[in-house]
Amino acid sequence: MYLIDTHVHTAESSNCGRVPAEKQVEYYKGAGYSGIVITDHFCPGKPNLEKSPSEKWSDCLDAHEKGFLAAKSFETPDFRVYYGMEIRFKGSDNDYLVFGADRAFFDAHEELTEQEDAAYFSSLARSEGMAFYQAHPFRNHMVIVDPGLLDGIEVYNGNSGHNSRNDIAEMWAEKYHLRRLSGTDCHTRWMASPGGIFLERLPKDEKELASMLLNNEYRLRTPTEEV
Repeated sequence: MYLIDTHVHTAESSNCGRVPAEKQVEYYKGAGYSGIVITDHFCPGKPNLEKSPSEKWSDCLDAHEKGFLAAKSFETPDFRVYYGMEIRFKGSDNDYLVFGADRAFFDAHEELTEQEDAAYFSSLARSEGMAFYQAHPFRNHMVIVDPGLLDGIEVYNGNSGHNSRNDIAEMWAEKYHLRRLSGTDCHTRWMASPGGIFLERLPKDEKELASMLLNNEYRLRTPTEEV
């Protein structure tokens, strides 16, 4: 059984990240994980939560990718690092976790800077076989979106610096038959309770990880249960 954290930030790319990529890899290896998804913030069309030197699309993508590439350089055969994203659109402060994309996809879609909500990206993600989950949907300043736009929601978010109302998210997922996700949301280690997912095999790449999520080939890891 393999354990992967689906929600990890780095100091290289997220302004709110406090742990460098190398230390994140070191920390997760020591904690018994088999891999992590680097989901640094990306906010096209809004003041950026990431460390971009300009608003130019390619510069924003370079800044976003920096933490992932740093973490990837410390990957080993028994510990994988996957590219992910926590994306936000212009119309709200909602955050969405993206699995199965790569840099080439975002290079080709600068129109994302103009999107007000998740509807356009949801359609695009499904056409590309990505997995699209809403992060911490019941945290302060989040707004409800059409569940039909989502592949699932984060029902366990381990960031103790916020009240993510995980219990409400769990009920929402059950009511609308949404896939459930657990992630640590690790910005600063001592402000996070471990989360993640258990998998029968270690995905070979981001596309396989997305496929396994969409096919429900995983179990949740939370501090109190392994669902």
